[in-house]
Amino acid sequence: MLTHYWWECKLVQPLWEAVWRFFKELKVKLPFDPAIPLLIIYPKEKKSLYQKDVCTCMFIAAVFTIAKM
Repeated sequence: MLTHYWWECKLVQPLWEAVWRFFKELKVKLPFDPAIPLLIIYPKEKKSLYQKDVCTCMFIAAVFTIAKM
């Protein structure tokens, strides 16, 4: 299943966890949810366009990194 390869696989979990740790350092609070990085669907309470732009770029970079691996 595609979700497994991009999100649940034990090989890519450390990468996603690192991305979320980086967001935590930036004070961006996002739930650890595959819909956010894989489908770019943010929770409704996230109103900041700046944070969405930063997060989206990070998610795209992570997905490309996973694809290369």
